[in-house]
Amino acid sequence: MMAAWQKVLELFHSEPASAKKQISLPEIVDQSRRDWLYAQSCYKTVSDPDLVDYFSFLIKAYERRYVYLLRKARDEGICCPGIISGIQDETTVRRVF
Repeated sequence: MMAAWQKVLELFHSEPASAKKQISLPEIVDQSRRDWLYAQSCYKTVSDPDLVDYFSFLIKAYERRYVYLLRKARDEGICCPGIISGIQDETTVRRVF
């Protein structure tokens, strides 16, 4: 019985989930880039017209999110040279920047 009360009390005294781990902006930008590249690779493999439409919209959404986060990082003075390390296509880099 006492152990059950201790668990209940721990719930009220624990830190909120947002305070446990803050993800840095460079990590968010990098994850966004990986999501965008993953959507592009999925687009190349699908043949169902519905999935082609889905991934084309997803690519555009991830691209806009990535560009937004890059601008936000630039405005905050954060320089992340490792962010574009996984991009192989030079035209993609030009289009993003």
